[in-house]
Amino acid sequence: MCKVKVALHIFAFKEIYMKNLLIIFTRVPIEGHTKTRLEDFLTKKDIVLFHKNLIKRLINELKSDKWDLEVHVTPIDKVDVLKELLPNEVYKAQAEGNLFERIEIAIDTALKTYDKVALIGSDIYDISKKDIEAAFAALDTNDIVFNPSSDGGYSLVASKINLANKLNIDFKNKSMILEETIKNSNTSLIKSLRSIDDIDTKEDLLYNYFGKIVDFLSKDEIILDGKKIKLDETIFYDLININNWGNNNEKEENF
Repeated sequence: MCKVKVALHIFAFKEIYMKNLLIIFTRVPIEGHTKTRLEDFLTKKDIVLFHKNLIKRLINELKSDKWDLEVHVTPIDKVDVLKELLPNEVYKAQAEGNLFERIEIAIDTALKTYDKVALIGSDIYDISKKDIEAAFAALDTNDIVFNPSSDGGYSLVASKINLANKLNIDFKNKSMILEETIKNSNTSLIKSLRSIDDIDTKEDLLYNYFGKIVDFLSKDEIILDGKKIKLDETIFYDLININNWGNNNEKEENF
């Protein structure tokens, strides 16, 4: 009986004080439908394995008792792929529409229950709980918070106000998405935090692995710090399984 009372008290505490929500947007990792821009570098099978590992790492890294976490999926009819990987998460279908419409709907719907909502994609490696904490903290004095990305967009958006028609606009320049979004937001209470990039291309992938920009000579040979490096089986294994990332700039080979 005491255990039941304790459980009820914990539930009531969460209902009252759990006011923040982190949403992770993702495609279901199935061949030919996920991270397709990596297909010139990895096989479709390896891309699926890589994306599964990245999603699993991201969710486990960002779980916290300071916010709830939901995974918003497309296509929802394939969600069992993710449930087999991470069976205990809360999965929801993404809405219809383009990416920005879906983000607006996800955040605005969540704000009916939560005070603050943050949303990220599933293809980020360089992010931690501190980034999510910083975004929620910044909403104490701002309406909308972004983590910019180097391509002119953003990798995280957090809000405490409805975003309908604020994100989904007719962009004149796709390299200035964040700048145009801020101009369209109708609020001056906006804060940009540190830049965080997602992983779309082989260059992004190797940047996260080596911690430095690389230049490709061929599919399995790169230039790093002016030195040639052969991408051998060990490196490909580490890339796909997200092992030893960020500490590999000494793997040089002399030619």
